[in-house]
Amino acid sequence: MAKRKTTQPTIQGDGAKPKHLAGSAQFTSIQASTNRAAIYGTAVDFSVDYTANDRLEMIKRLRYGERNCGLVRQILGDYVTYVCGADGITIQCHSADGDKAAIYEEAFAEAAKQLDLSGRFSWVDLQRLPLRGALRDGDSFGILTTDELGNPKIQLVEGHKVGNPEGVPVPEGMIDGVRFDSVGRIVSYNFLQPNKVSREIPANSVMHICEQDYSSGARGLPLLQHSWSDIQSEDELLKLEMLAVRNDSDFTRVLHKQGGFVAGQLKDEMGTSGSNGETLARKLGGKLAVLEPGESLGSLESKRPNGNFVSFLKAIQSDISRGSIPYEFINPSEAGGAALRLIAAKSDRVFSRWQTILIERFIIPIYRYVIGTKIANGELPDSPDWWKVSCTTPKRLTIDAGRDAAQDRADVELGLLSMSELYAQRGLDLRTEMVKRAKDFKFIKELADSEGLPLWMLYKPGFNWLQDTQGKPTATEFQIAQANGTLPGSDQPA
Repeated sequence: MAKRKTTQPTIQGDGAKPKHLAGSAQFTSIQASTNRAAIYGTAVDFSVDYTANDRLEMIKRLRYGERNCGLVRQILGDYVTYVCGADGITIQCHSADGDKAAIYEEAFAEAAKQLDLSGRFSWVDLQRLPLRGALRDGDSFGILTTDELGNPKIQLVEGHKVGNPEGVPVPEGMIDGVRFDSVGRIVSYNFLQPNKVSREIPANSVMHICEQDYSSGARGLPLLQHSWSDIQSEDELLKLEMLAVRNDSDFTRVLHKQGGFVAGQLKDEMGTSGSNGETLARKLGGKLAVLEPGESLGSLESKRPNGNFVSFLKAIQSDISRGSIPYEFINPSEAGGAALRLIAAKSDRVFSRWQTILIERFIIPIYRYVIGTKIANGELPDSPDWWKVSCTTPKRLTIDAGRDAAQDRADVELGLLSMSELYAQRGLDLRTEMVKRAKDFKFIKELADSEGLPLWMLYKPGFNWLQDTQGKPTATEFQIAQANGTLPGSDQPA
């Protein structure tokens, strides 16, 4: 009997099957199929795979998407809104010397009001703009510089202004405007000027805001780079569908006819003239249509857009939002109940990650640059731990504020949650709020003493008399309270 000849499948585009896949069944998921397109290319470093031309083309397309696609604009807007909040991320100094810490915080808050080199942007704008640029373009930059008086300033630079020098050979170790040393440390960034003259700035004077997805990469990827095909498809489908709907709206009636005309005898019998019986129509009111036998006049009912198109459009929009925030966060009507809590929790994690990126790569370096410069210039007193800071982010995302607040109070009471963590979740600083609280209590106590009132009447008007630390009520207070029904009858005046 002849022996059957067996063959091994090959991976399309790679020639013969590699030895490590020969006779193996566990790699069938990556074997080629005649129904799927071949994936060409070789696994290389991200800095080689993601070229400067690819990056600029991606920036161009996603900026178009931001200007022309409402969903893209909403995703970027939601990121900026929930990461930065209305008042931005604030800084608290943790120097062991409390007085100096307060001086540093006050000095930075004052400098932050005019920190932008161009003088156009506030401290909140300095957070929003680079964050939006990093999300849309893949990365954005800030340069630590000074004005003509030597005051520390920040210059914002968008991602398309950093790249390899033009018209000259690319310097050794530079990848898409970022120069590395032999061990992969960033040495400098190359900024492109309008006159095609490059300016290389040391890395310690540049803040690079991006989310690195590859250790071999020099630049960041735009947030929605994977969705560009869907963004373009949605844009084209909406335009074509709206054009079709407008065309349908131009035709309100359809005349089904076989040809012919209104006979003269019929005109005489109707006492009118013209093919549409205008004279009779004026007599009877309205309009009269005269049709031949076999003809009919009906209204055109447009069936666009239909339910299938709407569902298809939702599927495209859902695919666009994947990889950023859940589609149900953008369109909450698509989910409800417990699912909304999961969606809010996932979105909060995403926003928290970008808050960390913004804090570590942008906000803290700015604080250390501003305060360090002022200390070096003798404008502020020195302290060995002046650089120790933390940041307070906006209030965390929640869909059940009352339930979460009750749980937080219980956790604080049981010692499972610290007061600092509780205040931080609400976008507040413990020390600042406690100082405010102490001043409020001091004012209430002094006011009660000056007016001769029990403290409870200002602090807790509904407080029980028996728990009043000032003693039992006077006879007059007792009578007033009894008349108002706020005092138990068993209590007796002093």
